Amino acid sequence: MTDNDATGGIPVPLSPTSLASYPGAATGAPARRLAGFGAWVSAHATDHLIKIASVLTLLGLWSLAAAFLPSSVVPGPAIVVTTLWQEMLAGGIWTDVAITLTRIVFAFTVAMSLALILGFAMGLSKTAEKFFDVWVVGGMSLPSLVTILTIFMVVGLNETAAVLAAAVPILPILTINIWGGIKSVDFKLIDMSKAYHASRGRIIRQVIAPQIAPVILSSARFGIGLIWKMVLFVELLGRSNGVGYKIEFYYQMFNMSEVLAHALLFLFIMVFIEIVLLGELERRLFKWRPAQRRF
Repeated sequence: MTDNDATGGIPVPLSPTSLASYPGAATGAPARRLAGFGAWVSAHATDHLIKIASVLTLLGLWSLAAAFLPSSVVPGPAIVVTTLWQEMLAGGIWTDVAITLTRIVFAFTVAMSLALILGFAMGLSKTAEKFFDVWVVGGMSLPSLVTILTIFMVVGLNETAAVLAAAVPILPILTINIWGGIKSVDFKLIDMSKAYHASRGRIIRQVIAPQIAPVILSSARFGIGLIWKMVLFVELLGRSNGVGYKIEFYYQMFNMSEVLAHALLFLFIMVFIEIVLLGELERRLFKWRPAQRRF
């Protein structure tokens, strides 16, 4: 950019001081920030609107069902929210939530740890794959109710049995996911790294870990989604506290507003954990990956 008028038509480079005097030069950065914000809104507004429309549709269907059925069968959203608010103020519901969350943490830790061991073993060893394949397929085929009742009969009606009964039915599903992820590792990249004399630690960190990390994290999110449902089922069958027990108790009392209130609060908490916490962790860990193309 040059200034021709002040030098009789001879082009002279503009200094930073003279640049600042041009109209719009001082507003360039704010304008760019505003344009960037507008682009972000354009890119995300549609997604947010779709999610809002989805939630409103669910609430509409719930209200419609409540309008045609007795409140003792399907109470409306307003009744359930009022009941939930009263329970939250009373404070007793938080004790049951804490007990259930503790069981979820222990059950998920047991299931994920064993699944990682079995999945890596089956993915890296043909012998282990042939040996444990029958176990995994049999575990997936066996009804969860049979597994839970068997554990209760063997271990007893205690906390250890509750954790095992929630973890064991999910173990084969997580094992298959991790097993498939290990088998999909590109071993040609490992061979190429060895050809360039990369150390074993560097191969694990920079070649193997980036390939299996998405599989492990997605398996963890999937496992939590299954574990918390299993824990509620276990509490319903064989425990005297927790959210699952309270749901069964109020169901026996024909109090559906309390049933839905307990289920709704726990649903909110688990959705927050799965979508907000684990979703944010996934975005931070894999922000290096290019965005997936949408059609």
